[in-house]
Amino acid sequence: MAGSIMSTYKARLLTQLQASSDLSSVQVSYAQPGLNQRRESVYLGDIETNTHTPEALASGRRRRIEEFTCEVFVQVSSKPTPQTCEARAVELANAVETVLADDPQLDNLSQLSWTQLRSMSMQTVEADQPVCQIRMLIDARARLQ
Repeated sequence: MAGSIMSTYKARLLTQLQASSDLSSVQVSYAQPGLNQRRESVYLGDIETNTHTPEALASGRRRRIEEFTCEVFVQVSSKPTPQTCEARAVELANAVETVLADDPQLDNLSQLSWTQLRSMSMQTVEADQPVCQIRMLIDARARLQ
């Protein structure tokens, strides 16, 4: 009986994002790259709000619906102005959303029913160099056996 697909989901999402031609020139990583972060990056964050709901009321082993939200971050610091930074970050976020829309089951990930973008938030700072970060919340639903 599978307890969760969270880790498998993140690994498959990473594979799909790295395979995207729209993200081929961008650093795509499993977690925040720290000091190795490039000027344009996409990285996976935490998984939030994991819930399990039984499909039927019964004792013993039973099928469950697992729902969770995965953070994906897009960060751009390669442009000269805040506006151009934001425009490029939105372009990369749209590429992430396209991966999800084109393949909501992430190459037939076992037990995954679907995944889709729930929301995005954007933060831009202007210091020595403008930096824009978009936080995407990606919902997933799985049917655990």
